[in-house]
Amino acid sequence: MRLLAILIAAFVCSPAIAADYLGKVLAVSDGDTFTMEADGAKVRVRICGIDAPERGQAGYGQAAGVLSNMIEGKTVHCLQVGEGTVCDGRSRPTSRDRIVAQCFLDKVDIAEQMTRSGTACDWPKFSGGKYKISDTTCSRK
Repeated sequence: MRLLAILIAAFVCSPAIAADYLGKVLAVSDGDTFTMEADGAKVRVRICGIDAPERGQAGYGQAAGVLSNMIEGKTVHCLQVGEGTVCDGRSRPTSRDRIVAQCFLDKVDIAEQMTRSGTACDWPKFSGGKYKISDTTCSRK
């Protein structure tokens, strides 16, 4: 009986289960964060494995513009960390008020496209080096 109580408590107190999201991108906040509508709810997404300049940092406008042009108004598929992403085991499934996810536009990895554009950097702590495009070191991470 005691074991059952412990198992129930562990389940109830465990973090939210990772999820799979499909929806339309409503707005881009910066080069690695956006808001989408999935299943009738607004979901803020932090793209896992990359880092882009924040508001007020050099390159912010360019990074936000590239991501916006790529995905805004389009349907994307996001796998929250814990659902088989490159960041599984390295990142939490949430950060602040956002889910952390690997996202795709027509099966193209959005993080990979952002690093290829030069507007975001691989963040190997979380990506395991998946998005490294050259031997150059990114100054942000």
